[in-house]
Amino acid sequence: MTEFLLQNTHGSHFYMKTPSGHDIHVDTDPEFLGYDSGAKPMEYLIAGLGGCTGIDVVTILDKMKVKYDALNLRILTERSEEHPKKYTKIHIIFEFKGKDLPMDRLQRAAQLSQEKYCGATATFRGSTEMTYEVKIVE
Repeated sequence: MTEFLLQNTHGSHFYMKTPSGHDIHVDTDPEFLGYDSGAKPMEYLIAGLGGCTGIDVVTILDKMKVKYDALNLRILTERSEEHPKKYTKIHIIFEFKGKDLPMDRLQRAAQLSQEKYCGATATFRGSTEMTYEVKIVE
């Protein structure tokens, strides 16, 4: 079992040194005793999801020897109005830039990440409507 320790430094601000040695600051708005000195907890969930699936896709495409100029992930979310204000819908758009990109391989990499490899996606699956699409942009 891996331990994560968050230390309350002041108000609603928390600090964590991750098990991999990186610093994370979590905070919220002043109306909830925060100082707006770090990302909000729910924003970290989406950043983790994007990072997880993005790293999968980059790794899979490298193994497929697919070269592209850039990859951006746009993540569109909806949350419930009532507490707990959980994510109810998440749509990930994988935006690739490059010339003569093989759409079938780009889609396959995204599919493998979303359906097999991404632990963050698997964590949301079942409680959140998860969709994705792949686009090539100029």
